[in-house]
This record gives sequence, C-alpha cells and structure tokens, in this order.
Amino acid sequence: MVPSEFLQIAEGLSHLDPIRTYPDRAAKLVANLVNASAYWVEYQQGEAQQKIYSIPPPPTSGSTVSLPLRYGRSDLGQIHLCLPEGNDKFDELEMRLARWGARVFARGLTYTNRMSWPSPSAKKAPIEKRVVRGIQNRLERSPLTPREKQVVSMLVAGSSTRSIAAQARLTVATVHTYLKRIYSKLGIHSRIELVTRMTGTEGVTSLPPPISDVYDDTLDIQVELEEPSEQQN
Repeated sequence: MVPSEFLQIAEGLSHLDPIRTYPDRAAKLVANLVNASAYWVEYQQGEAQQKIYSIPPPPTSGSTVSLPLRYGRSDLGQIHLCLPEGNDKFDELEMRLARWGARVFARGLTYTNRMSWPSPSAKKAPIEKRVVRGIQNRLERSPLTPREKQVVSMLVAGSSTRSIAAQARLTVATVHTYLKRIYSKLGIHSRIELVTRMTGTEGVTSLPPPISDVYDDTLDIQVELEEPSEQQN
C-alpha cells in the first residue's frame, strides 16, 4: 500500500459524517487496509447489539482473523476479516495495519455512541435548553482544546471574527489560525457547517477524533498540529 492510499483510509476512519453510516464505512476501510476479501462486525451501539456484513457477504469457509474493537476501558465488539482465498494468515505488516485500523475504528464508534444517545434528562428539557445542552455536550466530548472550544462557543453564539478576537484578547490572524485547526479536527470546511454541526440542525452530531491523536510507533505514522501562539492586541 502506498502512503497516499494509507492516508486516505486514515482520513476516512477519522471522519464520522454521517453517523448512521460510520460503522459500515469504517469496517470497509479496515478491510481495505489488509485487502480482506470480506468482513463482518459485531458491536454495541447504545443499548443494542448490532451486526453488519460486507457486500458480498463473508464466505462460509476460509480463514478469518478476529480483532477486538476496544477503546480505553470499553470493549465495543469485534471485527472479523476474511482472508483472500489461499491465504491462512496475515503477514506481520498486515496484522499491524489491521490492529491499528481496529483501534481507530473503535475510537470512532465510541464518539458516535456518545453523540447519538442523549441523556434522558436532555430529552425532557425545553427545546431551547436542549439546544444549549447539546452544544455544551458536543464541545465537552470533542477533541478540541479549551481555547478552541471557547472560540467555537463564541462563533456559534453569533460573534464575528473581530468580535471573537476582541473578547478573547487575540489578534484576528490568531483567530483564523484557531478556526483552521478546528475545521481540520472536525472534518469540516466552513463556519456554516460548524454551526450546523454544533447545533445539530442537519442531524449531524458527531465530532471525529483527530488523526494527530492516532499514533502507532510501530508504523511510524504521526500528524502533529502546532498550538498557535496567542497574541494580545
């Protein structure tokens, strides 16, 4: 696999939009990492146990490698990868890639589970409070830094770039730098998309894990994002 293909798969695994299709999309990407002929996944979503199968479906015979979908202390299920006909095991590099993919997949499932199942108290709250709580919950569970969350909060509240800079005692250029970082981490491209994401007005309630946090020193793959300097006016 060439580096560009790997980066495309890594980006796909970190992009959760739309939530409802993420498990199937991510499973297919993990299978593509190791050229698996088919796959199936068993995972927990909220209180329900889910199963998804590849198209075409897994064969009834042949060798299969099963990997846990585990993130932190949470065991979410398993992904089963079917080896191509004539193969009885993955080689060393393929196993490392498969384990890495399963870890990133599990992280994505964790985020989609958190964002897809609001608490019972949130369901009973008035619509205005539910929107505010929804934004707060998404920010708390997002991969953003405290300063980035502050910028997002002010932007969602309707503040302009200059207003955000004045309130946060930053330069306009620094605010733009924060916005670029925020867009990159959340996999979006505009302020409108950020607002609709945070308010849930288009049914998008997920926040993807940044590729910069997914590091496997056995693969020597890491993307680092520098923290922008905060300059006062």
